[in-house]
Amino acid sequence: MERIIQPKQVYTYEQMCLDCNRLMDRYPSLISMKTIGYSVGKRKLIAIKLGKGEDKIFINGAHHAREWLTTTLLMDIIETYAEATNSTSAFETDKIKEILNQCSFWFVPMVNPDGVTLAQSGYRSFKHKDLLIEWNKGSYDFSSWKANIRGVDLNRQYPADWETIQSDPGIRSCENFKGYEPLSEPESLAIYQFVQSQSIKLAAAYHSSGEEIFWKYKSETELEKRSKEIALQLANVTGYKLIYPSENPSGGGFTDWFISYYQRPSFTIEIAPYIGPNPVPLDYYASIYQQNKYVPLLLAENRNL
Repeated sequence: MERIIQPKQVYTYEQMCLDCNRLMDRYPSLISMKTIGYSVGKRKLIAIKLGKGEDKIFINGAHHAREWLTTTLLMDIIETYAEATNSTSAFETDKIKEILNQCSFWFVPMVNPDGVTLAQSGYRSFKHKDLLIEWNKGSYDFSSWKANIRGVDLNRQYPADWETIQSDPGIRSCENFKGYEPLSEPESLAIYQFVQSQSIKLAAAYHSSGEEIFWKYKSETELEKRSKEIALQLANVTGYKLIYPSENPSGGGFTDWFISYYQRPSFTIEIAPYIGPNPVPLDYYASIYQQNKYVPLLLAENRNL
């Protein structure tokens, strides 16, 4: 049977929506989907549920527009795990079957669909073209755009030391502007509200690039010990290096908030070798997939650590 997810392409919001429906049709007892909110541009923010169990793991991607390859990765992993419930799969069939009966993975593969569309297709389909060009420092090339289409960095929007976020430009921009208040943007607010509506055991946020894992953010004592134990396992399966934050890390990110608010482990995983402020080339994808395909399984196996 031909696979639904074809990763070696510029993976668009429209393709993701189509693939979500096709995955639900193929695996109706295993995969479901819900709209958890809408972007500034009224695109649906799609959450995909994989599994039947009570314990919940949350994984998101593409907070940042140019980091859309994280969406591809998560969609590919969803299909891989669903396929593994068939006896013909070669990927950890027994383990996956057991985990998907015990756990439900919630994925939001594309937190920033407007920004991804802007980075992939350019500014011409957006009404406020002049403002976008201004926020993009006068450039007509939007491939390195990071923010949403209101010029706000969605991963600097969460209420974890938001007031003291560092390196904020103070104005709308292609990157790093934290907004005028926490959760001002519908995309980050939707993630915040969705997570609060669930009982999430562990979480991960996918970004690019650098082959790094952020895991600590001001966690202490037992939480730090637990988080580090899982982070070391993640480093082992991915080959990525653990990042130890400074004494005063910047804050505002999804992982920062989840750790601070819930006192549970969360991880920011940066795929691909460091390539600067650019989208990750598709040539890296095969190795990225191999490095990360075990990550959800590992998180689930450690959910009660």
